[in-house]
Amino acid sequence: MPSSGENLSTGRDEGIQVLRRAAAALDEIAAEPGRLRLVDLGERLGLAKSTARRLLVGLVEVGLASVDPQGRFSLGDRLLGFGNSDGAHIAAIFRPTIERVARATDGETVDLSILRGQRMWFVDQIESSHRLRAVSAVGVRFPLDSTANGKAALATLDHADAEAVISRCDPDVGDRLRAEVSEIRCTGVAFDRDEHTPGISAAAIARRAVGDNVVAISVPAPTERFLEKEQRIVAALRAAAESPVWAR
Repeated sequence: MPSSGENLSTGRDEGIQVLRRAAAALDEIAAEPGRLRLVDLGERLGLAKSTARRLLVGLVEVGLASVDPQGRFSLGDRLLGFGNSDGAHIAAIFRPTIERVARATDGETVDLSILRGQRMWFVDQIESSHRLRAVSAVGVRFPLDSTANGKAALATLDHADAEAVISRCDPDVGDRLRAEVSEIRCTGVAFDRDEHTPGISAAAIARRAVGDNVVAISVPAPTERFLEKEQRIVAALRAAAESPVWAR
């Protein structure tokens, strides 16, 4: 007969597994809100249909997820309320810093984003004054492996946490990303050279900030102009990295 200690340990492990599955489901929903159905999420999470249904019904019941009449899932109001408050607070703290970066780069777009799960969540932006410019909507979430801010965020994580993300990539992508993250840890600056969006390049920095959030500042621009101003952009980001705003 199992001891009470063994029962407690088993219960704790099962509880952690449920939490991990819930977090993974919310990450997938956040990446493609309003697009994924039960069958899609079950396949992505590697869960049986009955297990996926129980998990998602629970998330909907507690307000962490919502489902529309067509069976497509989005983040729930309860979770969005937490995130929006957090994002607005960080955006307010960092606004003067990203404004300085915009001025130092002669009016290029400057994005502020926060690491959330496997994505970078954009919470503020200074839009470029140039007619030809890179613009991403506040509120969208971008992948980590092909964006400057995502790579910078990965380099901020400890090795185990970064590897947990990288190991989910295709082997070739993972090897390339490991090498880039290692370099970013030395240089402090990450790059996206026509990777996420052809014709657009970017540089970024990331640090831990208020609430132990991983926050990134990135400067995207049309590639031709980015190459002309790369040194200026990198200098502006390095100056921003020295700002006291990162203090936790």
